[in-house]
Amino acid sequence: MTTLATDRLTLRRLAIQDIDVFLTMESDPEVMRYTTGLIEATPRRRDELLTAVCATNADGLGHWCVERDGVAIGWTSLTPLEDTGRIQLAYRFVRTAWGKGYATEAGLAMVKYSQSVLELPECVAVVWPGNNASIRVLGKLQFRREGLACHYGCEVEVYRRSY
Repeated sequence: MTTLATDRLTLRRLAIQDIDVFLTMESDPEVMRYTTGLIEATPRRRDELLTAVCATNADGLGHWCVERDGVAIGWTSLTPLEDTGRIQLAYRFVRTAWGKGYATEAGLAMVKYSQSVLELPECVAVVWPGNNASIRVLGKLQFRREGLACHYGCEVEVYRRSY
């Protein structure tokens, strides 16, 4: 199993034991504020996470658990952006992990992986309007604003990083 390591974090493929941690995280309205806004701790979301865990991801794409000192603090992913043929970087962290640079650190690891291992020509990210913290993270990762688009039933800002 591929594992990525940074100075403070370990990124590993999502596993079944991670599901309850992430359902709890996605039950926090503040965590979900700049997403669809839906509280995701539902049987449907559990099934989505199980599917993500069980996916073989032979192409190298998928979801990764982000750990600090062996404790899950969030997830990150490289997955197809609905109906675009583009690959998106996404991330979500428990509130206690906010403001500590973890999203930037994990994001940089995923950017390097997408470029050097997956050999992608670009990576995109979508951000709900008003999510200034995520916009700052993407700026540090050298993503540039592309414009507005409709994804996941919402108008979002699209950011892109070309390699």
